[in-house]
Amino acid sequence: MRLQTGRLAVVIQQNPASLLTPKVKVFFSTKSNQRILPEEIDLGGPWCQDKVIACEPPDKWPFKDIDRLWAGEAARP
Repeated sequence: MRLQTGRLAVVIQQNPASLLTPKVKVFFSTKSNQRILPEEIDLGGPWCQDKVIACEPPDKWPFKDIDRLWAGEAARP
């Protein structure tokens, strides 16, 4: 999914109260077009300023390790 900050993320845990505020792992910046250090973010947290703006189809991006990200493993640059 694409976040408001321009980062791409995979959902690692759904929020039962709202499908729009899951826990995600960001791994790519669309602004710099580069991998970033993976970071877990709780979009439902009171301090979180980011939000989901779009769903991104995995085949649009050249990531061969998307399944590893979903599984919680570190991304490879």
